Amino acid sequence: MLRTISKQIYRSFGNVPNIFQTNLFPNSLLKSKNYCLTQQRYKFKRVGDRPLGQQLQILDSVYQSDEWTNVPDKVIELIGRDLYRTPGNPIYLISETLRQNYADHHCYEFTNPVVDVWSNFDSILVPEDHISRKRTDTFYVDAKHVLRAHTSAHQSCCFEKCFQDGKDGKFIVIGDVYRRDEVNRTHHAAFHQCEVVQLYQNNDSEMIKNNVNDLFDLNQPRTELCQERHNPAATKVVENEMKTKVEDYIKRLLGKNLETKWVDAYFPFTHPSWELEIKTPDGEWLEMLGCGIIEQKILDRCGQSNHIGWALGLGLERLAMLYYTIPDIRLFWTRDTGFLVQFSTLEPFERITYRPISSYPQKIFDISFWLPVSEERVNEWSPNDVHAIILDIGGEMVEQAHLVDEWKRAKDGRISNCYRIVYRSMERALTNSEVNLIHHKIEKALIDQLHVQIR
Repeated sequence: MLRTISKQIYRSFGNVPNIFQTNLFPNSLLKSKNYCLTQQRYKFKRVGDRPLGQQLQILDSVYQSDEWTNVPDKVIELIGRDLYRTPGNPIYLISETLRQNYADHHCYEFTNPVVDVWSNFDSILVPEDHISRKRTDTFYVDAKHVLRAHTSAHQSCCFEKCFQDGKDGKFIVIGDVYRRDEVNRTHHAAFHQCEVVQLYQNNDSEMIKNNVNDLFDLNQPRTELCQERHNPAATKVVENEMKTKVEDYIKRLLGKNLETKWVDAYFPFTHPSWELEIKTPDGEWLEMLGCGIIEQKILDRCGQSNHIGWALGLGLERLAMLYYTIPDIRLFWTRDTGFLVQFSTLEPFERITYRPISSYPQKIFDISFWLPVSEERVNEWSPNDVHAIILDIGGEMVEQAHLVDEWKRAKDGRISNCYRIVYRSMERALTNSEVNLIHHKIEKALIDQLHVQIR
């Protein structure tokens, strides 16, 4: 749900390490998972991420780094912070509004964000050649495991569990998710999502009330408004139920007079699909979430062939930034008591306007370099690799990093990039000497890992 389809996947729609060793799933599911894992190949000979074979500890599990490993230490340090389970943090408060609003749904929390590749991609029908599978977009722990990029990574196991827990196909999943992306005040490598799912069957009251006798029509072709084999009338009931419940929550949180509109969208795991936009006070339309009718292939594979349903995914940071007027996404990770005290006594639906704790000057540094020529490259060039290095070394001192200039030399066609890095701490004034030290480390890492030539 962001600027590309891969961003759309990540933004819209979280490890149960041994879940596929249980009897929860049919053999076909196990086979497809195993096929996915055996198809994963070491396609990269990248230098500088980590020494091959280095032990990588994430929570209580230890992994061996390989050619796919690209998780920075700075990101690993965030795992286990569990902001959505920490009272007094705005992310926790927003997660509580979701738990309360969907109180008839079972709430699942998977505190380990490491999932296998199949769960993160194949389980929700992400194509094998999709850009979101690349190392430039996803944090790989090793060739078979990633940091979940969306809470949908747990969807398959939850379909069975929610019936065992007596919730009749209703559940929400809340968790921290991770994605390689640009660095600025609205984007962070770690953020939080909530997924809401509800399934229906023939004898549900919603279907009876609308005189729908059968969820399926075997002669129904796939159209823009309906999946193949779905009864269009049943699809419309599910769509209306979903949109009503989504709007009820958003307006309960942000105000009953909020102006909203629905926009058609595309996601691999739902059809038809929509995004909900809200009108901001300055008259701009802002996308809030993505949702749609769950692809029947997903339900069939999970043993729920007699159900249809809807799923929505939304980012908690976006809601919290709007609700409390918080200007910088990094603030959610601060331990500064001046920030946290403002939320320590709040109830979930109690609204305040955030008061900035302090204002420190920015330190702005540019870095210019020649991109490596083709014979010097060990991998395809991606700006996300530059951002990952800046994040790994600069950590929370980096407020923004973006490409400000690109120039091609006429005589040989060599390309030069200039990145502007804005350093600013949320907790103290940075000195020129400490910023210079960090900046030089970033330059060295770019040379060693990406083979650039500093200008």
